[in-house]
Amino acid sequence: MADVHFDWRLNSGIASVANTCLLLLVLASFPLILYFTNGFGVADTLVGTPQHTRAYVMACAFLTAFLWLCFAIAIAGIHARAAITCRQLIAARWNRWQAAVRDLGIALATLLAMGIIGNLANHFLAPLQQETPMLRAIANPQNTWEALAFLASALTAGFVEEFVFRGYLQRQFQALFGNTLLAATAQVLVFTLGHIYQGWARLIPVFLIGLVLTAVALWRKSLVPGIIAHALGDGLVTFLYFAKHF
Repeated sequence: MADVHFDWRLNSGIASVANTCLLLLVLASFPLILYFTNGFGVADTLVGTPQHTRAYVMACAFLTAFLWLCFAIAIAGIHARAAITCRQLIAARWNRWQAAVRDLGIALATLLAMGIIGNLANHFLAPLQQETPMLRAIANPQNTWEALAFLASALTAGFVEEFVFRGYLQRQFQALFGNTLLAATAQVLVFTLGHIYQGWARLIPVFLIGLVLTAVALWRKSLVPGIIAHALGDGLVTFLYFAKHF
């Protein structure tokens, strides 16, 4: 492993220590909010009723708003430090059609890898995977409004989570440790623990998927393929719903 150069002041980072700590605290609050609000009661209402749809849409709206709050915190920190622009962090290089095709191809390959991880986890970890009532309810939209609400949160997650974890936090942990491997491990762990509401067994595939997305971002030096793959993967529930009902 390369030498580790610990710098708690984050002098080479893209945002301040205070901004990074604020973002981490907000991220840590997400599972707690879901726990104390019981997922806004989406699992406690009768499926197919207006009450269930209202609770479902509210839960998705909260998730979407929470993700954009995290994005806003990261953007504020990046803007204040002015060491890099958001465009540079995302590193979209679609100045030629070949570049767009290449990123789309990498995104589809990444999505395939994510699907394989998910299927293997379902096969080998099935006895350990106990879906929480909230997760079971959220993963099964019952009407168009619920499907659209889920799609909005899924597309938001695809963009914001890649920007925050593979972009912002990867750079900040890199500045903290002075080591790419440690930085990648730290941000994937934070990403994984943010999904603890799905149950302990599901953290294993989440961790592995986080590693895949991180490897792609570091390899391509761009967030674009990961954003596309992540958004498509999270949106699969909605895509399957519309394929079945329309």
